Amino acid sequence: MTRLIFIVLLLVNGILVSGQVKWDDTESKNWPEAFKKVTIQSSFDHSEQPCIVYASNNSKPQPLVVSLHSWSGNYLQTDSIAFDIQRRDWNYIHPDFRGPNNKPMACGSKAAIQDVDDAIQWAVQNLKVDPNEVHIIGGSGGGYLTMMCYMQLIYPAKSFSSWVGISDVEAWYYESRGRGQKYADDILKCVGDSAVLNAAEARRRSPLHLPVPKRNGSLHLYTGIHDGYKGSVPITHTLHFYNKIVAAQNKPEKNALVTQQEILNLVVRQTAERSFAYDLGKRKVHLFKKSGPVSITVFEGGHEMVVSVATNLIPVYGKNVSKPIHVLAIGDSNGDLPGGWVHRLDREVPWIKLMNAAKAGRTIGFDNNNDTSLNERRLLEKHLQEANTRLGKKIDWVIIALGTNDAKDVFNGKEVEVVANFTWMVDRVIAFGKAHNLNYEILAILPPPVEGEADAAGKYKDANKRLAYFNQLFKKALTERKIAMLDAYEMFSGMDKTFTKDGVHLNEAAQQQLSLTIQSLLFKD
Repeated sequence: MTRLIFIVLLLVNGILVSGQVKWDDTESKNWPEAFKKVTIQSSFDHSEQPCIVYASNNSKPQPLVVSLHSWSGNYLQTDSIAFDIQRRDWNYIHPDFRGPNNKPMACGSKAAIQDVDDAIQWAVQNLKVDPNEVHIIGGSGGGYLTMMCYMQLIYPAKSFSSWVGISDVEAWYYESRGRGQKYADDILKCVGDSAVLNAAEARRRSPLHLPVPKRNGSLHLYTGIHDGYKGSVPITHTLHFYNKIVAAQNKPEKNALVTQQEILNLVVRQTAERSFAYDLGKRKVHLFKKSGPVSITVFEGGHEMVVSVATNLIPVYGKNVSKPIHVLAIGDSNGDLPGGWVHRLDREVPWIKLMNAAKAGRTIGFDNNNDTSLNERRLLEKHLQEANTRLGKKIDWVIIALGTNDAKDVFNGKEVEVVANFTWMVDRVIAFGKAHNLNYEILAILPPPVEGEADAAGKYKDANKRLAYFNQLFKKALTERKIAMLDAYEMFSGMDKTFTKDGVHLNEAAQQQLSLTIQSLLFKD
């Protein structure tokens, strides 16, 4: 097993705490200050085309996420995933591509596709972009244009992620007309006739009717199984487009195509005979198939993007976005809290199976408050055995985040014992893996600091002094054993009250950043 040492130091000051924006809200136009408006001259007609941009502050080139607005929106439409991109400090651009799809220059036109290409070229030239890490994502009308870009975009984007997109404009016209939805009139305006559908023009703007290009970039298609019933785009748009791309492959993988019987079951019964074994952001997955770089996921839901996992499903730096991850989390209150790092992992990491063994008050090796259930040394074997059973003997990571409670004033003078308990715990986790042929990685999160006032008096008096001592020896033990570590003490040191509300427990922003840092490690090969 290859083990890597990670001492991760991240700045949390100034991050955006949360993006409370309803997905596909075309009325919301509230962008944080870090997002700027720029105009880019179109190489199609030399007009000035607006975009919203976020530039990474990282000194090294970072990925570029090109996020495409929905059918009735434009570049000002607040984008749910933009907040997550900012937290990761990647580059971001939100082009207009001729605004809402209700005119000929929009709706998958040559101008709209060229606008996306121009936006990418501008970003690569003006931002610190890794040109090999350009990723396109969109939902609904943005999912439609993502499909169109896959078929026609010039720039060799690394990936295309389409959520609940439209693949056949002609078919969607009749579907929308039958439902009495405004999209039928929008389509008439797009294809140049306000009374009768120009079917030939509608097909020219339909990914399903375009020739399949030779691309190295991957394609990831997502659709909610109830869309079309509880939503505006039937799932057949995604299913048929996936089959078209796979059928055009030189050597499609065996059983990769979605069969007509499977399509019938999904559309009529709104379920599959056998569901996928893993969830997508706590959503049941009814169907998952892939062939090479092309995949499809039918999830429990309607016309929506599962925002909590959407960014994690972008295959940045070769990340395997369909790889199941099995995690045992051992920790204290920061992992036990409803908004804590463990719960965030469970909600935000796709295809994760997680056992949370964290509990408030948990120590490495003391009966805290005379409570034996707060002593991980007493419980470790039980937790390992239970995780091995519950996770199907497929543990990929054991994450340990303990030590803050061991630094309480009541345990003053027992620092050597704490370090010995920690070393024993790590060695026992290693030994359990070897004994059960589990090729898992171990990640140790060094305990964060205690904020000044809490450290000055009370039950955590002088805790930072003890934590600094612990962490120095924890690092030595972990380095000797080649165990991955995340230094939360250094991460949050010197930040006063910006990382905690009560001096001890991490606040929402800190939990969020801790979770994102852990996620970046989980996906490393």
